[in-house]
Parts: sequence; structure tokens; C-alpha cells
Amino acid sequence: MFYRGSDTQKSVVSIQTKYEDAFRLLDGKNGLLYHYAGIETIWKILETDSFLARNVRFSNDSQEYKLGESIIKEYIEEKYAEDKTRGVEQQQKIFKSIQQGMQMFYMICFCKKGDLLSQWRGYAKNGVSLGLDFFEEEETQKRKEHTEIFTMLNNQNNRSDHKYELDHKYVRFVEMPYRVFYVSNDKKDERSEREKLWKVMKKFDGEPDTGNDMLLNLIPFIKDAGFKEEAEYRILFSIRDLGNTEAQNRIIMNKKVEYIMRDNQKLPNIVVEAGDGEKKQKPVEKVILGKQIEIRAKKLGRKKDEIDLIYQNIQGKLSGRKAVSSCIRCDEKQNIYIGEGNNQEEIMGMIEDIMEEEGFSIDCEEGIKIWCRGHLPIREVIIGPGEKQEKIGESLKHFMRNTYWMRYVDVKYSQIPLQS
Repeated sequence: MFYRGSDTQKSVVSIQTKYEDAFRLLDGKNGLLYHYAGIETIWKILETDSFLARNVRFSNDSQEYKLGESIIKEYIEEKYAEDKTRGVEQQQKIFKSIQQGMQMFYMICFCKKGDLLSQWRGYAKNGVSLGLDFFEEEETQKRKEHTEIFTMLNNQNNRSDHKYELDHKYVRFVEMPYRVFYVSNDKKDERSEREKLWKVMKKFDGEPDTGNDMLLNLIPFIKDAGFKEEAEYRILFSIRDLGNTEAQNRIIMNKKVEYIMRDNQKLPNIVVEAGDGEKKQKPVEKVILGKQIEIRAKKLGRKKDEIDLIYQNIQGKLSGRKAVSSCIRCDEKQNIYIGEGNNQEEIMGMIEDIMEEEGFSIDCEEGIKIWCRGHLPIREVIIGPGEKQEKIGESLKHFMRNTYWMRYVDVKYSQIPLQS
């Protein structure tokens, strides 16, 4: 959904809660989702701190979205089986929306498992999987109600002056990864998953204004049951309503859509960053101090009053140096989080200095993790099986340790034996 302000974000949270069966978030705490890619693509992601979201009509499986179309059409036919006239009208309306709307959808794909042979073979030969945590909700939010803000960049032809702003406006989305429905063309197969999808679609029947749009939005989340092992999640961006008029939409798309040459075709993509592009250009406002400080302090033999004093010292030093306007202790969070801003690296250096003064290790692998909001929430990388596995791992580790917002990312290696 196009993000226009805090009210829009609240409305998305409301939709997530109302249609929890459709917007199926990752279960469990601290769950990572993995993005598989070849090493060249991985370097581009890390160097630019951004994702290319591909138009759904040009996914790796060119027939993929057609399954979703057929399922939606089947549902419409069944729904209006006794009212042929209205059924035909609704079908025509839906089919027209499909033809006009599908080209406006862009997506990024993730997998629940980070070390899966089929993924290495299909998407990341001699590559890497990035483990991202999109569920680091703010301290006041419930997990199932969380959303994430993404900012769409201008394309290369319009990025020289400013990569975010377009006529002094920012194009932002508020989205989350949602789980794919795996169904079969055969109605008798995978019936339980098909029934779940049917129940979701029936919920939209009571939405006269948005029901058809909701059905349209489901199409990219319907996939053939043969790919069920992937346990895939997708983030979907719709660029249908970026402007107030169709003419404005076309102007925005012309300056935002990025065409990438592949197999002698120019494929449409959009470039997105995690976070709010407007906030990134201002100083950091808030730092969150998680429970790991207390846990590590107890291991060092510190008592409660001493631990409280450590938190107070960190808060006082950051506030005293006027580094941030707010530094809070939050026992619901585990690590340290630096808010979005253009001085994050400076703030991280200050925190590391203070942590050392307080007797804590700032070892990148064993120390307390410090994460910077407004960047891709990469928390783990897994190096895929291959002859160059160790060299790729060392290269990535060296790069990330010297890139402040990835300094504390865990580097691991695939446990799958190298295939001949």
C-alpha cells in the first residue's frame, strides 16, 4: 500500500488484523526470512542497501501468475453460479482489473529456510542466502500487527540530483512479507490449502468497494503445489495509485521504474530501500537499549542497582552529548537499535565506546548486537555449497565488518555437501 502518513499505516495494521487468514505472517519470535541469490546479485544488494523488486509478469516462472488468475476466475464462477447475469458482469470486471492491474505489481521473494538444496540449485548456485528480520516491531506493537515502511528510489536516469524525492515528495509503501498459498489445478489435490484460500476470498465478499481489489492482490500469492517445499513469502508492491490521476501515475512510473537487460529483454523493476527516505536525511532521534545489556551484565556479576546504573550511564552520555533526543530502555527488545538518520555511524561509534567503558565486549560475533534501522534488516548470511564457499564467506565477512550497519551480521556456511 502506498504510504501517505501515519493514518495509512494504521489502516494497513487494521487490514492485517481483519484478514489475518490472508495476510499470513511468519510464525514464532525472531523468525528470519531468506533471500537466495547468486554472488553478483548479493554484492549489488549489499553495496546499494536495496532490493530490485521485479514485475510479477516477468518472474522466473512466466506462467506463475496465470495459476492465480485461473483460481480467481474459478472462484468468481462458483460464487455466481446461480446468478449468471451478475456473474458475467463480475467476471468481466475482475478480468479487466487483472489485465490492467497485474502489470503494476512488483515483488521480492523469500524462503522460510536458509539452507535448502532446491533453492541453491534454482536461484543461488555458488551464491548466498540473506536472512532478514522483518518482524522487529516497535516496542509498543504486537507482532501480528507489524508493518514495514519501504521507500522507492528514482531510477538511474533520475537519480543524479536526489535518489528519493520526486517533486519534493517521497514514494513510500507500508508492507510486510506474506506467505504464499500452494494450490493445484486439480481441485482434488491440496484441498486443505485450496479451502483456506476459498475462506479468505469469501471474506472479501462483504467489501463492496475493495473486495475485487483484494482478490486481485491475492493473485501473486497463489503458487503451484509442486513448489510447496520452498515455504515462500513475498513482499508485494502495487504502483497503481501513486498519483492522484492516471496522468500523474504515468509521470511517476516513468521516473521510478528501472529497466534491467536480461536475456535480450528489458525487464521492469523498481528499486526499494527499507525505511523512510525522509527520516534518513535527518539526525537520529531514538536509540533503544534492549535486554542483552542486562543479561551480559549479570554474567559479569553485576547486581540490579549496578545494571540500572549502566543503562542510566548510557542514556545520560548519549543525551549529554546531544547525540539523540531519546534513548530508552526496553526489556521487550533483545539488542540495541539505532533509529533512522544520517548520523547513525557516529552514534554507533559512541555506543561502542560507552559499552567498552562499561566493561562489555564489542566483538562483532560475540558481543551485544547493534542494529541500525532504515537499512535492510539483514541478520544472517549463509554461504551456499561450492568450491569457493570459504573465500566468498571471508570476503563477505570482511566487507560487512567494515560497513557499520552490517557489522554485527552472523556469517554461516551451508551444511549441505557440495554436489557433483
